[in-house]
Amino acid sequence: MQEENTISNHPDISGNYNRLRILVCKPRLAIQTIRLNRFIRCEPLEMEYLYTVLQHHDIYLLDGIVDRRNPVRLASKLKTQIVLFTSLITTVTDVLKTASRLKKLENPPLIFVGGPDAEVVPEHFFSKDIDGVFFANQLEGITSVLDRIMQSKPYQDIPGGAFPINGKFKRNPSLPLDPEKIPRAKHFLLEQNPDRYKIIYYKPCASIKTAFGCSGRCTFCFCTEMNGGTYGARPIHDVVDEIEEISVPNIIILDDNFFTTRKRMLEFCEIIQKRKIKKEFIAIGNAHFMVQNPDIMAKLRDAGVKAVMVGFEYVTDRELAGIDKDSSVADNNRTIEICRELDIDLFALFIVNPDWRHADFRRLAGYLKKNKIPFALFSTLTVFPGTRLARLNPEQTPDMSKSWRFDLLRLHQKPGHMPAIMYYLWLFYLYMIPGMQFASIRKIRQRYGVTGIIRHAVTGFFMGLEYLIKLLVWR
Repeated sequence: MQEENTISNHPDISGNYNRLRILVCKPRLAIQTIRLNRFIRCEPLEMEYLYTVLQHHDIYLLDGIVDRRNPVRLASKLKTQIVLFTSLITTVTDVLKTASRLKKLENPPLIFVGGPDAEVVPEHFFSKDIDGVFFANQLEGITSVLDRIMQSKPYQDIPGGAFPINGKFKRNPSLPLDPEKIPRAKHFLLEQNPDRYKIIYYKPCASIKTAFGCSGRCTFCFCTEMNGGTYGARPIHDVVDEIEEISVPNIIILDDNFFTTRKRMLEFCEIIQKRKIKKEFIAIGNAHFMVQNPDIMAKLRDAGVKAVMVGFEYVTDRELAGIDKDSSVADNNRTIEICRELDIDLFALFIVNPDWRHADFRRLAGYLKKNKIPFALFSTLTVFPGTRLARLNPEQTPDMSKSWRFDLLRLHQKPGHMPAIMYYLWLFYLYMIPGMQFASIRKIRQRYGVTGIIRHAVTGFFMGLEYLIKLLVWR
Protein backbone atom coordinates (compact mmCIF):
# COMPACT_ATOMS: atom_id res chain seq x y z
CA MET A 1 0.00 0.00 0.00
CA GLN A 2 1.45 3.33 -1.03
CA GLU A 3 2.04 5.88 1.71
CA GLU A 4 -0.17 8.53 0.07
CA ASN A 5 -3.07 6.04 0.18
CA THR A 6 -2.45 5.36 3.86
CA ILE A 7 -2.58 8.93 5.21
CA SER A 8 -6.08 10.31 5.45
CA ASN A 9 -7.94 12.92 7.48
CA HIS A 10 -9.77 10.80 10.01
CA PRO A 11 -10.61 11.90 13.56
CA ASP A 12 -8.61 10.77 16.55
CA ILE A 13 -9.79 7.80 18.61
CA SER A 14 -12.68 9.68 20.18
CA GLY A 15 -15.87 8.67 18.40
CA ASN A 16 -17.58 6.40 15.87
CA TYR A 17 -15.94 6.08 12.45
CA ASN A 18 -15.32 3.42 9.82
CA ARG A 19 -11.55 3.28 9.44
CA LEU A 20 -8.46 3.36 11.63
CA ARG A 21 -4.92 4.33 10.74
CA ILE A 22 -2.87 1.26 11.64
CA LEU A 23 0.85 0.57 11.50
CA VAL A 24 1.75 -3.14 11.55
CA CYS A 25 5.39 -3.53 12.51
CA LYS A 26 7.68 -6.53 12.48
CA PRO A 27 10.70 -5.14 14.38
CA ARG A 28 14.13 -5.13 12.85
CA LEU A 29 16.65 -7.54 14.29
CA ALA A 30 19.17 -6.09 16.71
CA ILE A 31 22.63 -5.52 15.26
CA GLN A 32 23.99 -8.17 17.64
CA THR A 33 21.72 -10.88 16.24
CA ILE A 34 23.41 -13.59 14.20
CA ARG A 35 21.22 -14.18 11.18
CA LEU A 36 21.09 -16.22 7.99
CA ASN A 37 19.03 -13.78 5.95
CA ARG A 38 21.53 -13.68 3.11
CA PHE A 39 20.44 -17.24 2.36
CA ILE A 40 17.02 -17.53 4.00
CA ARG A 41 14.43 -14.75 4.19
CA CYS A 42 10.85 -15.91 4.67
CA GLU A 43 7.81 -13.93 3.67
CA PRO A 44 6.38 -12.47 6.92
CA LEU A 45 3.18 -14.51 6.89
CA GLU A 46 1.90 -13.07 10.16
CA MET A 47 1.89 -9.60 8.57
CA GLU A 48 0.11 -10.93 5.49
CA TYR A 49 -2.61 -12.37 7.73
CA LEU A 50 -3.00 -9.05 9.54
CA TYR A 51 -3.31 -7.26 6.20
CA THR A 52 -5.93 -9.82 5.13
CA VAL A 53 -8.24 -9.20 8.12
CA LEU A 54 -7.56 -5.46 8.48
CA GLN A 55 -7.39 -4.23 4.89
CA HIS A 56 -10.68 -2.33 5.30
CA HIS A 57 -8.67 0.06 7.51
CA ASP A 58 -5.85 2.39 6.45
CA ILE A 59 -3.07 -0.09 7.11
CA TYR A 60 0.67 0.29 6.59
CA LEU A 61 3.05 -2.69 6.80
CA LEU A 62 6.62 -2.20 8.02
CA ASP A 63 8.73 -5.34 7.71
CA GLY A 64 11.78 -4.36 9.71
CA ILE A 65 13.76 -7.32 8.39
CA VAL A 66 14.00 -5.66 4.97
CA ASP A 67 12.79 -2.10 5.63
CA ARG A 68 15.10 -0.03 7.86
CA ARG A 69 12.79 2.96 8.42
CA ASN A 70 12.23 4.09 11.98
CA PRO A 71 8.76 2.97 13.18
CA VAL A 72 8.39 5.91 15.59
CA ARG A 73 9.04 8.52 12.89
CA LEU A 74 6.79 6.62 10.50
CA ALA A 75 3.96 6.40 13.04
CA SER A 76 4.25 10.13 13.67
CA LYS A 77 4.22 10.93 9.96
CA LEU A 78 1.22 8.69 9.28
CA LYS A 79 -0.65 10.02 12.36
CA THR A 80 -1.08 6.40 13.34
CA GLN A 81 -3.87 5.59 15.81
CA ILE A 82 -2.98 1.92 16.33
CA VAL A 83 0.40 0.16 16.27
CA LEU A 84 0.43 -3.63 16.07
CA PHE A 85 3.73 -5.38 16.80
CA THR A 86 4.40 -8.97 15.81
CA SER A 87 7.32 -10.24 17.83
CA LEU A 88 9.72 -13.14 18.13
CA ILE A 89 11.64 -13.62 21.37
CA THR A 90 14.71 -12.00 19.76
CA THR A 91 12.81 -8.71 19.31
CA VAL A 92 11.12 -8.41 22.72
CA THR A 93 13.62 -5.78 23.88
CA ASP A 94 13.15 -3.72 20.73
CA VAL A 95 9.35 -3.86 20.97
CA LEU A 96 9.38 -2.54 24.54
CA LYS A 97 11.86 0.24 23.75
CA THR A 98 9.96 1.30 20.63
CA ALA A 99 6.65 1.25 22.49
CA SER A 100 8.12 3.59 25.11
CA ARG A 101 9.18 6.04 22.40
CA LEU A 102 5.79 5.82 20.67
CA LYS A 103 4.03 6.74 23.90
CA LYS A 104 6.09 9.94 24.05
CA LEU A 105 4.62 11.22 20.77
CA GLU A 106 2.28 14.23 20.91
CA ASN A 107 -0.64 11.95 19.96
CA PRO A 108 0.48 8.51 21.15
CA PRO A 109 -1.17 5.49 19.48
CA LEU A 110 -2.67 2.48 21.18
CA ILE A 111 -0.09 -0.32 21.10
CA PHE A 112 -0.89 -4.04 20.89
CA VAL A 113 1.44 -7.02 20.58
CA GLY A 114 1.03 -10.45 19.02
CA GLY A 115 3.24 -13.00 17.32
CA PRO A 116 4.91 -16.24 18.45
CA ASP A 117 6.48 -14.97 21.68
CA ALA A 118 3.31 -13.22 22.80
CA GLU A 119 1.41 -16.45 22.12
CA VAL A 120 3.55 -18.49 24.51
CA VAL A 121 4.90 -15.93 27.00
CA PRO A 122 2.61 -12.87 26.93
CA GLU A 123 4.14 -11.73 30.23
CA HIS A 124 7.21 -10.54 28.29
CA PHE A 125 5.11 -7.58 27.12
CA PHE A 126 3.33 -6.62 30.33
CA SER A 127 4.53 -3.01 30.31
CA LYS A 128 2.97 0.37 31.04
CA ASP A 129 3.52 1.25 27.38
CA ILE A 130 1.56 -1.73 26.01
CA ASP A 131 -2.24 -1.59 25.75
CA GLY A 132 -2.83 -5.26 25.09
CA VAL A 133 -1.18 -8.60 24.31
CA PHE A 134 -2.81 -11.35 22.23
CA PHE A 135 -1.88 -14.92 23.13
CA ALA A 136 -4.70 -17.05 21.65
CA ASN A 137 -6.52 -16.89 18.31
CA GLN A 138 -4.76 -13.62 17.70
CA LEU A 139 -6.46 -12.63 14.43
CA GLU A 140 -9.94 -12.86 15.90
CA GLY A 141 -8.78 -11.15 19.07
CA ILE A 142 -7.29 -8.11 17.36
CA THR A 143 -10.23 -7.68 14.98
CA SER A 144 -12.64 -7.81 17.94
CA VAL A 145 -10.64 -5.19 19.84
CA LEU A 146 -10.50 -2.86 16.85
CA ASP A 147 -14.24 -3.24 16.30
CA ARG A 148 -14.80 -2.21 19.93
CA ILE A 149 -12.45 0.76 19.54
CA MET A 150 -14.33 1.95 16.46
CA GLN A 151 -17.55 1.85 18.47
CA SER A 152 -15.94 3.62 21.47
CA LYS A 153 -16.62 0.55 23.61
CA PRO A 154 -14.29 -1.05 26.19
CA TYR A 155 -12.31 -4.03 24.90
CA GLN A 156 -10.49 -5.31 28.01
CA ASP A 157 -12.73 -8.40 28.24
CA ILE A 158 -11.87 -9.82 24.80
CA PRO A 159 -10.92 -13.54 25.12
CA GLY A 160 -7.39 -14.54 24.18
CA GLY A 161 -5.97 -11.19 25.24
CA ALA A 162 -4.27 -9.68 28.27
CA PHE A 163 -4.99 -6.02 29.07
CA PRO A 164 -3.88 -3.57 31.78
CA ILE A 165 -6.58 -2.85 34.35
CA ASN A 166 -5.71 -0.52 37.23
CA GLY A 167 -2.03 -0.84 36.42
CA LYS A 168 -1.96 -4.64 36.30
CA PHE A 169 -2.42 -6.93 33.33
CA LYS A 170 -5.40 -9.26 33.45
CA ARG A 171 -5.16 -12.37 31.30
CA ASN A 172 -8.57 -13.29 29.89
CA PRO A 173 -9.68 -16.87 29.11
CA SER A 174 -8.28 -18.33 25.90
CA LEU A 175 -10.22 -18.16 22.67
CA PRO A 176 -10.09 -21.56 20.89
CA LEU A 177 -8.76 -21.44 17.35
CA ASP A 178 -10.97 -22.93 14.66
CA PRO A 179 -8.60 -23.70 11.73
CA GLU A 180 -11.55 -23.87 9.35
CA LYS A 181 -12.23 -20.17 10.00
CA ILE A 182 -8.67 -19.03 9.29
CA PRO A 183 -8.85 -16.83 6.16
CA ARG A 184 -6.68 -17.43 3.12
CA ALA A 185 -3.82 -14.97 3.43
CA LYS A 186 -3.53 -12.14 0.92
CA HIS A 187 0.16 -12.19 0.03
CA PHE A 188 0.39 -8.42 -0.29
CA LEU A 189 4.05 -7.93 0.63
CA LEU A 190 5.09 -10.82 -1.59
CA GLU A 191 3.25 -9.34 -4.57
CA GLN A 192 4.84 -5.93 -3.93
CA ASN A 193 8.43 -7.24 -3.66
CA PRO A 194 8.66 -10.93 -4.66
CA ASP A 195 12.46 -10.92 -4.96
CA ARG A 196 12.87 -10.09 -1.27
CA TYR A 197 11.84 -13.55 -0.12
CA LYS A 198 13.87 -16.69 -0.72
CA ILE A 199 15.08 -20.00 0.70
CA ILE A 200 18.61 -20.31 -0.73
CA TYR A 201 18.00 -20.85 -4.46
CA TYR A 202 14.22 -21.20 -4.15
CA LYS A 203 13.30 -17.65 -5.05
CA PRO A 204 11.04 -15.84 -5.05
CA CYS A 205 9.42 -17.93 -2.34
CA ALA A 206 6.00 -17.53 -0.71
CA SER A 207 5.01 -18.84 2.73
CA ILE A 208 1.86 -20.67 3.78
CA LYS A 209 0.59 -22.52 6.86
CA THR A 210 -1.73 -25.51 6.57
CA ALA A 211 -1.90 -26.16 10.33
CA PHE A 212 -1.23 -24.50 13.68
CA GLY A 213 0.65 -25.99 16.60
CA CYS A 214 2.69 -29.18 16.49
CA SER A 215 1.80 -32.83 17.03
CA GLY A 216 5.28 -33.55 18.46
CA ARG A 217 6.32 -33.11 22.10
CA CYS A 218 10.07 -32.41 21.96
CA THR A 219 11.17 -30.90 25.25
CA PHE A 220 13.19 -28.04 23.75
CA CYS A 221 10.68 -26.93 21.14
CA PHE A 222 8.86 -23.61 21.34
CA CYS A 223 6.42 -24.63 18.59
CA THR A 224 4.81 -27.38 20.68
CA GLU A 225 3.64 -24.70 23.13
CA MET A 226 1.96 -22.57 20.47
CA ASN A 227 -1.77 -22.68 19.77
CA GLY A 228 -2.30 -23.56 23.43
CA GLY A 229 -0.19 -26.69 23.06
CA THR A 230 -2.70 -28.22 20.63
CA TYR A 231 -2.63 -29.07 16.93
CA GLY A 232 -5.25 -27.86 14.44
CA ALA A 233 -5.26 -28.25 10.66
CA ARG A 234 -6.91 -26.23 7.91
CA PRO A 235 -9.00 -28.10 5.31
CA ILE A 236 -6.69 -29.18 2.50
CA HIS A 237 -8.99 -27.86 -0.23
CA ASP A 238 -8.78 -24.39 1.36
CA VAL A 239 -4.98 -24.66 1.49
CA VAL A 240 -4.84 -25.54 -2.20
CA ASP A 241 -7.19 -22.65 -3.02
CA GLU A 242 -4.61 -20.34 -1.43
CA ILE A 243 -1.76 -22.02 -3.31
CA GLU A 244 -3.59 -21.42 -6.60
CA GLU A 245 -3.78 -17.70 -5.81
CA ILE A 246 -0.02 -17.36 -5.22
CA SER A 247 1.81 -16.03 -8.27
CA VAL A 248 5.40 -17.08 -7.50
CA PRO A 249 6.72 -20.58 -8.35
CA ASN A 250 8.15 -21.56 -4.93
CA ILE A 251 6.31 -22.02 -1.63
CA ILE A 252 7.57 -22.97 1.82
CA ILE A 253 5.01 -24.73 4.01
CA LEU A 254 5.70 -23.34 7.48
CA ASP A 255 3.82 -25.98 9.46
CA ASP A 256 5.98 -27.17 12.33
CA ASN A 257 5.38 -30.64 10.90
CA PHE A 258 3.58 -30.89 7.56
CA PHE A 259 3.92 -34.68 7.41
CA THR A 260 1.20 -35.73 9.86
CA THR A 261 -1.08 -38.43 8.44
CA ARG A 262 -1.15 -40.52 5.25
CA LYS A 263 -4.73 -39.44 4.61
CA ARG A 264 -3.92 -35.72 4.73
CA MET A 265 -0.83 -36.08 2.53
CA LEU A 266 -2.70 -38.19 -0.05
CA GLU A 267 -5.48 -35.60 -0.18
CA PHE A 268 -2.91 -32.85 -0.72
CA CYS A 269 -1.25 -34.75 -3.58
CA GLU A 270 -4.53 -35.68 -5.24
CA ILE A 271 -5.92 -32.12 -5.26
CA ILE A 272 -2.63 -30.58 -6.41
CA GLN A 273 -2.40 -33.01 -9.34
CA LYS A 274 -6.10 -32.87 -10.19
CA ARG A 275 -5.89 -29.09 -10.54
CA LYS A 276 -2.57 -29.38 -12.43
CA ILE A 277 -0.80 -26.96 -10.12
CA LYS A 278 2.88 -26.57 -10.95
CA LYS A 279 4.69 -25.24 -7.89
CA GLU A 280 7.85 -26.26 -6.04
CA PHE A 281 7.30 -26.81 -2.32
CA ILE A 282 9.65 -26.80 0.67
CA ALA A 283 8.09 -28.67 3.59
CA ILE A 284 9.09 -29.04 7.22
CA GLY A 285 8.68 -32.65 8.19
CA ASN A 286 9.44 -35.55 10.49
CA ALA A 287 11.99 -38.28 9.75
CA HIS A 288 9.87 -41.02 11.33
CA PHE A 289 6.93 -40.29 9.01
CA MET A 290 9.19 -40.24 5.95
CA VAL A 291 10.71 -43.61 6.81
CA GLN A 292 7.31 -45.19 7.53
CA ASN A 293 5.76 -43.77 4.35
CA PRO A 294 8.25 -43.77 1.46
CA ASP A 295 5.39 -44.26 -1.01
CA ILE A 296 3.75 -41.06 0.24
CA MET A 297 7.04 -39.21 -0.13
CA ALA A 298 7.20 -40.32 -3.77
CA LYS A 299 3.69 -38.96 -4.34
CA LEU A 300 4.63 -35.70 -2.60
CA ARG A 301 7.67 -35.43 -4.85
CA ASP A 302 5.44 -35.84 -7.90
CA ALA A 303 3.10 -33.17 -6.49
CA GLY A 304 5.99 -30.68 -6.30
CA VAL A 305 7.71 -31.20 -2.93
CA LYS A 306 11.31 -30.56 -3.98
CA ALA A 307 12.88 -29.91 -0.57
CA VAL A 308 12.32 -30.91 3.05
CA MET A 309 13.57 -29.46 6.31
CA VAL A 310 13.94 -32.24 8.88
CA GLY A 311 14.92 -31.96 12.53
CA PHE A 312 17.64 -34.59 12.92
CA GLU A 313 18.67 -32.90 16.19
CA TYR A 314 21.34 -35.41 17.33
CA VAL A 315 23.34 -38.32 15.94
CA THR A 316 22.97 -40.65 18.96
CA ASP A 317 19.79 -42.40 20.09
CA ARG A 318 20.60 -41.58 23.70
CA GLU A 319 20.47 -37.86 23.04
CA LEU A 320 17.33 -38.16 20.88
CA ALA A 321 15.54 -40.03 23.66
CA GLY A 322 16.63 -37.33 26.11
CA ILE A 323 14.58 -34.70 24.27
CA ASP A 324 11.56 -36.99 23.61
CA LYS A 325 12.21 -37.04 19.87
CA ASP A 326 9.98 -39.58 18.16
CA SER A 327 12.63 -40.62 15.65
CA SER A 328 15.94 -42.49 15.80
CA VAL A 329 19.36 -42.24 14.17
CA ALA A 330 18.26 -45.10 11.89
CA ASP A 331 15.26 -42.97 10.83
CA ASN A 332 17.57 -40.06 10.08
CA ASN A 333 19.88 -42.28 8.03
CA ARG A 334 16.99 -43.70 6.03
CA THR A 335 15.62 -40.18 5.47
CA ILE A 336 18.91 -39.24 3.80
CA GLU A 337 18.57 -42.27 1.51
CA ILE A 338 14.94 -41.49 0.64
CA CYS A 339 15.80 -37.90 -0.27
CA ARG A 340 18.62 -39.11 -2.53
CA GLU A 341 16.42 -41.72 -4.20
CA LEU A 342 13.65 -39.18 -4.88
CA ASP A 343 16.00 -36.27 -5.68
CA ILE A 344 14.54 -34.17 -2.84
CA ASP A 345 16.77 -31.46 -1.37
CA LEU A 346 17.41 -32.16 2.31
CA PHE A 347 17.95 -29.40 4.86
CA ALA A 348 19.01 -31.21 8.06
CA LEU A 349 18.63 -29.38 11.38
CA PHE A 350 20.96 -30.25 14.26
CA ILE A 351 21.32 -29.24 17.91
CA VAL A 352 24.69 -28.64 19.55
CA ASN A 353 24.85 -29.10 23.33
CA PRO A 354 27.01 -26.75 25.46
CA ASP A 355 27.97 -29.79 27.57
CA TRP A 356 29.58 -31.55 24.59
CA ARG A 357 33.19 -32.64 24.61
CA HIS A 358 35.48 -32.38 21.60
CA ALA A 359 34.64 -35.99 20.74
CA ASP A 360 30.95 -35.10 20.38
CA PHE A 361 31.74 -32.36 17.87
CA ARG A 362 34.00 -34.74 15.96
CA ARG A 363 31.21 -37.33 15.89
CA LEU A 364 28.76 -34.85 14.32
CA ALA A 365 31.37 -33.58 11.87
CA GLY A 366 32.09 -37.18 10.85
CA TYR A 367 28.37 -37.84 10.38
CA LEU A 368 28.03 -34.85 8.04
CA LYS A 369 30.99 -35.92 5.96
CA LYS A 370 30.08 -39.61 5.85
CA ASN A 371 26.50 -38.95 4.75
CA LYS A 372 27.42 -36.04 2.43
CA ILE A 373 24.57 -33.90 3.76
CA PRO A 374 24.38 -30.96 1.33
CA PHE A 375 22.56 -28.42 3.52
CA ALA A 376 22.51 -28.25 7.32
CA LEU A 377 21.70 -25.77 10.07
CA PHE A 378 23.06 -25.97 13.61
CA SER A 379 21.71 -24.39 16.77
CA THR A 380 22.88 -24.22 20.35
CA LEU A 381 20.58 -26.05 22.76
CA THR A 382 18.66 -23.10 24.22
CA VAL A 383 16.20 -23.07 27.11
CA PHE A 384 13.38 -20.94 25.70
CA PRO A 385 10.93 -19.48 28.22
CA GLY A 386 7.58 -21.27 28.09
CA THR A 387 8.94 -24.61 26.88
CA ARG A 388 8.93 -27.91 28.73
CA LEU A 389 12.72 -27.68 28.87
CA ALA A 390 12.37 -24.41 30.78
CA ARG A 391 9.92 -26.00 33.20
CA LEU A 392 12.37 -28.84 33.75
CA ASN A 393 15.18 -26.33 34.41
CA PRO A 394 13.58 -23.55 36.50
CA GLU A 395 16.99 -22.45 37.77
CA GLN A 396 17.91 -21.20 34.28
CA THR A 397 16.12 -17.85 34.43
CA PRO A 398 16.63 -15.96 31.16
CA ASP A 399 17.87 -12.38 30.97
CA MET A 400 15.21 -10.75 28.79
CA SER A 401 16.97 -7.36 28.82
CA LYS A 402 19.04 -8.73 25.92
CA SER A 403 16.47 -10.80 24.07
CA TRP A 404 18.63 -10.77 20.93
CA ARG A 405 20.76 -13.43 22.63
CA PHE A 406 18.04 -15.98 21.79
CA ASP A 407 19.28 -16.28 18.19
CA LEU A 408 19.82 -20.05 18.63
CA LEU A 409 23.59 -19.77 18.29
CA ARG A 410 24.77 -17.99 21.42
CA LEU A 411 25.57 -19.72 24.65
CA HIS A 412 23.34 -19.09 27.67
CA GLN A 413 25.60 -21.08 29.98
CA LYS A 414 29.29 -21.82 30.20
CA PRO A 415 30.33 -24.83 28.13
CA GLY A 416 30.97 -27.85 30.30
CA HIS A 417 34.26 -29.02 28.80
CA MET A 418 35.88 -26.22 26.77
CA PRO A 419 36.28 -22.43 26.63
CA ALA A 420 33.42 -20.54 25.01
CA ILE A 421 35.62 -19.42 22.10
CA MET A 422 36.48 -23.05 21.32
CA TYR A 423 32.77 -23.95 21.37
CA TYR A 424 32.02 -21.19 18.86
CA LEU A 425 34.92 -22.27 16.61
CA TRP A 426 33.53 -25.81 16.57
CA LEU A 427 30.10 -24.42 15.65
CA PHE A 428 31.69 -22.34 12.88
CA TYR A 429 33.51 -25.42 11.59
CA LEU A 430 30.27 -27.41 11.47
CA TYR A 431 28.64 -24.70 9.36
CA MET A 432 31.54 -24.80 6.92
CA ILE A 433 31.34 -28.56 6.29
CA PRO A 434 28.13 -28.73 4.16
CA GLY A 435 29.24 -25.83 1.99
CA MET A 436 32.47 -27.64 1.15
CA GLN A 437 30.71 -30.87 0.18
CA PHE A 438 30.59 -31.76 -3.52
CA ALA A 439 26.86 -32.52 -3.20
CA SER A 440 26.16 -28.92 -2.15
CA ILE A 441 28.32 -27.45 -4.91
CA ARG A 442 26.66 -29.65 -7.52
CA LYS A 443 23.13 -28.59 -6.48
CA ILE A 444 24.05 -24.91 -6.48
CA ARG A 445 25.68 -25.28 -9.89
CA GLN A 446 22.49 -26.90 -11.23
CA ARG A 447 20.51 -23.87 -10.14
CA TYR A 448 22.95 -20.99 -10.63
CA GLY A 449 25.81 -22.18 -12.79
CA VAL A 450 29.49 -21.56 -12.07
CA THR A 451 28.97 -17.85 -11.31
CA GLY A 452 26.33 -18.87 -8.77
CA ILE A 453 28.85 -21.09 -6.99
CA ILE A 454 31.23 -18.12 -6.72
CA ARG A 455 28.47 -15.83 -5.39
CA HIS A 456 27.40 -18.50 -2.92
CA ALA A 457 30.96 -18.97 -1.69
CA VAL A 458 31.58 -15.23 -1.29
CA THR A 459 28.28 -14.78 0.58
CA GLY A 460 29.11 -17.72 2.84
CA PHE A 461 32.56 -16.28 3.58
CA PHE A 462 31.20 -12.90 4.65
CA MET A 463 28.45 -14.53 6.72
CA GLY A 464 31.08 -16.59 8.50
CA LEU A 465 33.19 -13.50 9.11
CA GLU A 466 30.15 -11.63 10.47
CA TYR A 467 29.39 -14.62 12.71
CA LEU A 468 32.84 -14.60 14.29
CA ILE A 469 32.97 -10.82 14.71
CA LYS A 470 29.58 -10.66 16.43
CA LEU A 471 30.42 -13.46 18.81
CA LEU A 472 33.71 -11.83 19.73
CA VAL A 473 32.19 -8.35 20.21
CA TRP A 474 28.84 -9.33 21.80
CA ARG A 475 29.25 -12.55 23.76
